[in-house]
Amino acid sequence: MGEGRVFPLLLRLGAPAMVSMFFETLYGLVDTIFVAKLGTLPLAAMSLAIPLLFIAMSLCKGVAVGALATMSHARGGGDHEQALEIAKAAFPLAFFSISFLLLLVFPVCSRPIFALFDKHPVLLIDAGSYTRWLVLSFPFIGFTMLCEAIFFSYGDSKTPMQAMIAGNILNIILDPILIFSCGLGVAGASLASLTGWMVSSVIMGRALKRKKLDCPGWCFSRGHLSRWRQIATLGAPVTLSMLIIPAAAAAFNYLLSSCGPAYVGAWNLSARIERMIVLPLYGLSNALIPFIGFNLGLKRIDRIIEGCKTALFLSYVFVIPATIFFWFKAGELIALFKPAAAVLEHAAFALKIAGLGFLCIPFELIMLGLAQGLKRPKFALQINFLRLLIVKIPLALLFLKLWGGNGIYISHPVSFAVSGLVSFMIIRALLTEQQQQQQQQGNAK
Repeated sequence: MGEGRVFPLLLRLGAPAMVSMFFETLYGLVDTIFVAKLGTLPLAAMSLAIPLLFIAMSLCKGVAVGALATMSHARGGGDHEQALEIAKAAFPLAFFSISFLLLLVFPVCSRPIFALFDKHPVLLIDAGSYTRWLVLSFPFIGFTMLCEAIFFSYGDSKTPMQAMIAGNILNIILDPILIFSCGLGVAGASLASLTGWMVSSVIMGRALKRKKLDCPGWCFSRGHLSRWRQIATLGAPVTLSMLIIPAAAAAFNYLLSSCGPAYVGAWNLSARIERMIVLPLYGLSNALIPFIGFNLGLKRIDRIIEGCKTALFLSYVFVIPATIFFWFKAGELIALFKPAAAVLEHAAFALKIAGLGFLCIPFELIMLGLAQGLKRPKFALQINFLRLLIVKIPLALLFLKLWGGNGIYISHPVSFAVSGLVSFMIIRALLTEQQQQQQQQGNAK
């Protein structure tokens, strides 16, 4: 990562990372498709439990990103011992972070929480059944993410991709068997996902040992505390920025609900399709972190700048065709789901206008990768706070008064435009700061 040509290197890192991110999001989509066939109550029960998954993934992702940035910087500086210690300390920290969620495997703990939202007895039983296996998957999700971070720090994103594909294929096979053939119902969906995550974690763990690379440790030691501080300093802003998302989504849906259920249903359909396009781009952003961190350790600012430009180019190679496709084919794409006429009309407009926001997303993604690689994680939190809470929700409220429900949809790409512009300014400031520091060090010598 310190000497090779930047374009093929980032392409080799970024393409598998994007595929991995796609398959990571595929778990929820596949489970939803099969559970929907069971009826309204099982689907609602699954929806009650999904926020728990989002919290666990946010906590584990924060640890993984913090560990990735720290390990990459250490390897770039030639301190392989520190990188090894970070790898050993990361999983105990992730497990400790999600340990309180593991209590929800017991109905006596989970049922009172679900009862706050809905007291239907059948729904509460289904939610508890789904949650039991879902919660048990959290440690395997954390282990998989940390193994992925270690592979990324070595410049290998292909092995994590293969492990994620294998786990998803197994989930797709087991879903109908466990849900329908074995009669487990909604619990079968979470058991299939648990099995898929277990397989992915086993594949990655064995690959690390086979290649004689660092491997996440299982046991806690007092020496881990200092490593935890290093990881948490970089990872906590990532976790907080991810936790802002459901809060903003709830406020957005609340505003849409004032326009009628068709607008809410249309947005949820449009947003689900949009996520399948946008989230893989975060794989490219994650691939940029070890590249930036490694070259920061080498003090190769020229390669960092070239890496940002290359990642931006690769992002637009993906984004521009998606924008064009959504602009001209949004209606036909939404029609594949066979929604009601009103939902089809609103969702087609929401998806079409969302495609315009894609043109600004790459700047935010590059900024996130750059900031994490440079150990400046506060920008990840600040940009999410800006886009979702300071810009998007107030604009949605304003545009609702001006243009009704469609105005709320318009606030979505406008918020990406604002965050994209701010991200561009942050990128320039960070790169200029690094160049000045390098120049000062050169003058001192």
